[in-house]
Amino acid sequence: MKKNLTADVLLPSGIWRQVYGKVHLVFLAAMLFVFSSARAQVADTTKVDPKSGAAVEMPENAAIVPILYGEQAKSRLLQSVATVYTNQLITTPSPQFLQALPGRLPGLNITFGSGGPGLDGNGMSFNIRGARAQIILIDGVERGYQSIDPEQIESITVLKDALSTVMFGQRSSYGIISVRTKKGDVGKPRISFTAQSGFETPTALPKPLPAWQYATLYNEARQNDAGITPVIPQYSQDQIDAYKNQTDPYTYPDVDWYNTVLSKRAGVSRYNLNIQGSGKGFRYFVDLDNMKEKGIIRTSDENKYNTNAQLNRYALRSNVGVDITPVTFMQLNLFGRFQRYNQPGGGVSGIFSSLLTTPQLAYPVFNPDGTLGGSDKYQGNANIWGQAVARGYQFQDVRDIAVDLEVTQKLDVLTKGLVLKAKASNNNTTYFTTKRDKNFEVYQYLDGAYTKYGSTTEQTTGGGANERYRIVYLEGSLGYDRTFKKHAISVLTVANQQSRLAFNTTNLPENYTAYSGKLNYCFDEKYIAEGAVSYGGYNWLAPSKHWATYWAGGLGWNLHKEAFISRNLPFISNLKLRANYGLTGQVNAGYFSYIQTYFSVNGYWFGSGSSLERGSGENAIANTGLNPEKAKKFNAGIDLGLWNNKVTITADYFFNKFYDLVAAPTLTTAVFGAGYPAQNYQRFNYWGTDISVNWQQRIKAFNYFVSGNFSLVQSKVVYNAELPKNYDYQITTGRPVGLQYGYTAIGLFKSYDEINDPATAVMPSSPKSSLRPGDIRYLDRNGDGQITVDDQSPIGNAKPAIYYGLYTGFSFKGLDLSILIQGTLNRQSILSGDFMNGFGNSGQNNAYEYNLGRFTAATAGTAKQPRLWLGNNTNNTQTSSFWLKDNDFVRLKNVEIGYTFPEKLSRKIGLPSVRLFTNGLNLLTWAEIYDIRKDLDPEAWGAAYPIMKIFNFGINIKF
Repeated sequence: MKKNLTADVLLPSGIWRQVYGKVHLVFLAAMLFVFSSARAQVADTTKVDPKSGAAVEMPENAAIVPILYGEQAKSRLLQSVATVYTNQLITTPSPQFLQALPGRLPGLNITFGSGGPGLDGNGMSFNIRGARAQIILIDGVERGYQSIDPEQIESITVLKDALSTVMFGQRSSYGIISVRTKKGDVGKPRISFTAQSGFETPTALPKPLPAWQYATLYNEARQNDAGITPVIPQYSQDQIDAYKNQTDPYTYPDVDWYNTVLSKRAGVSRYNLNIQGSGKGFRYFVDLDNMKEKGIIRTSDENKYNTNAQLNRYALRSNVGVDITPVTFMQLNLFGRFQRYNQPGGGVSGIFSSLLTTPQLAYPVFNPDGTLGGSDKYQGNANIWGQAVARGYQFQDVRDIAVDLEVTQKLDVLTKGLVLKAKASNNNTTYFTTKRDKNFEVYQYLDGAYTKYGSTTEQTTGGGANERYRIVYLEGSLGYDRTFKKHAISVLTVANQQSRLAFNTTNLPENYTAYSGKLNYCFDEKYIAEGAVSYGGYNWLAPSKHWATYWAGGLGWNLHKEAFISRNLPFISNLKLRANYGLTGQVNAGYFSYIQTYFSVNGYWFGSGSSLERGSGENAIANTGLNPEKAKKFNAGIDLGLWNNKVTITADYFFNKFYDLVAAPTLTTAVFGAGYPAQNYQRFNYWGTDISVNWQQRIKAFNYFVSGNFSLVQSKVVYNAELPKNYDYQITTGRPVGLQYGYTAIGLFKSYDEINDPATAVMPSSPKSSLRPGDIRYLDRNGDGQITVDDQSPIGNAKPAIYYGLYTGFSFKGLDLSILIQGTLNRQSILSGDFMNGFGNSGQNNAYEYNLGRFTAATAGTAKQPRLWLGNNTNNTQTSSFWLKDNDFVRLKNVEIGYTFPEKLSRKIGLPSVRLFTNGLNLLTWAEIYDIRKDLDPEAWGAAYPIMKIFNFGINIKF
């Protein structure tokens, strides 16, 4: 179905339709009200350059910083946090807001294993200071979606240390990404409309060798496997010439499957309308957004439905704040997201897997009679063009409805600065898949005859709910903020509970509860102290382990307030030393794993009788002593501002000790007869540095900024409950976390003399009779004359992880430019998959340019790749240093250039502000992996959907 998706197409039925209808009416009423009361001559309240209209002000100079459960004056901030604001997020043309973050925030590392259209977090992973991050909050509540409109986001903050997260109780150890959406502000209605459209293309795609080269290499691989005994080539020279000259493309095909099945580019578009302002006693922000991202899979006009990979998202948000009384304020946030991800009936992953492994000579796309090509090796459903257009289609609908209500009551009648808040949030999410797939037949054409493989079936209709869940969040807080002469005090107590219920399982709800509080004290704007504590509960732990107490404390000193600094060093506008230390926790328990459970079995014998009785068996043994994971975290930092904060520097050192980490036991025996329970025993340390440097200055009409950040993370396994090892180099304790182990490659065998040398050590599973010149040679580390698991040792990566970013830009008389560069150092990757699986695979694997660098008798001294082989090769497919490659990269991640027309000119057409812009994502990449293969992206390769390069053009109009 190629028609555009509309909200009506995405509507649920029954009660969901009623809920949607009510929410839709609220949005519609808000929009009509705002339109009816709009005023044209109003300036946008976004922080912008007053002449160009471009958002260029660096947020690091903000006096207020978002934190957990509110915000904090930067002068009194002792926590380690990093924040980006709307002006940076909207320059990234991506449906997922995490795409905008790499290179912008110190301490946050995000990687992408695939790209293209998809659902929340598809192919994406992230960590904070080396530890796996798990929590994303939107307006203080954990949500399950990342694909939202960046125009709705006010800021994204990464909370990195104990003091910033400890109040989150049983989920406070691994850092938090906190998103705050825009709220209404005081002023006349401001309307902003943005329309943008562009295209995306893969950053890299594999480039297989043509059919004649594949055939030539196949013959060579076959001969290599046979050794010195001559074998009859699989392909004769006449056949190779036929593949090369394409004299008979049906019998001797040469199909560039990537170009046949994939388009060179795909369209992306987004339309956004948002309105903000205030009326008498209320403030509002309303946002409507539609995002469409097409995939690069080609479609057929013969189909009446869409088989492309495509994302179509509608997002609606209404944040309204109402002054019920002069001391009572209510904030009502409504959010709706309706999203459809369409793909071919057999799925996108299957297509990319076939593209990777299918040689160009495997079969033609079509036979002379128009039927789909195939062969005895590539039978029904194997033709890749058929997989793209002849297997039907499927789509997944995602529906989110979120309602947040918060009431703030000032209690100045009791004492000035006392505030009571109550908050409730209800989030409902449904993932529903519809499958309308079918099978197709293929034919092998040979000497004028056709052989059929597989069969065509009628299109079926199936599917169901993949995931349905509801998150209910309740929060109450009491805060007090007051200044008495030189004493400033801030107190906050919070009680909250989150309940997550999955409707597609029989599981009971998962409940998190926390009672927490903090005290921040500042004397004379110089000396700061803060303490925080939480008492967190989690219902899936054993009752005796349900609750735990966590705490954190910090001290700070604003040195620039001291007379000896202000008098002698007047160029220092800000200088603060700060440090904090605390204990945090993280639950990592299975579903009521402290309760012993059982499963049904078909039966078993009793005694010597002959009757088979029905019975039950034990699941994994319960662990009633499982505790939350914990971390003791230390953070020390310095904040420096120079020349009225034109230059700001923030540097943090951290040392985090994680312990009681949950892992499967290592001391086990199969005689036990049941699964072993997970236990608390691992201890890991992470330490390192986060640094950010910002420069911002205006020279008359020219305003520019440069912002750089650098993160270094090191780690160590303190304890891992290891089995006894024969050699010290096999022990993981004392080494970096996640260290890759394997064999050490010492080159390639260059001759049979080397292989047959009595001193040569080989694997028992790969005797010398199976080895050939050009196979990988391994180090006999223990010197026992054999290559065994005792020779495996650390092969990488023992170096610290480093990631960095550089963000710079300027504005001048309406013209604005911003550039983001992102990079990594000390990154390594195992080249598995099509690299390690060998050439040919009995005629069902592909060949690439790197195979041309294979070992031959002529290249024995310079070859960078092993010899070619068919089928299996136990020796060459081991995890070893041969396949571990350095993979540092630098990306031109994001560029935007815009021009805002002079106000005199735009007002002549009745518009206060008109801005044209163009931006891009993943525009250029340099990577060490290019030394091996230039047709790879450093983050995603093989059968993954490629990382996409996006070029985007748009217009923004403000009323």
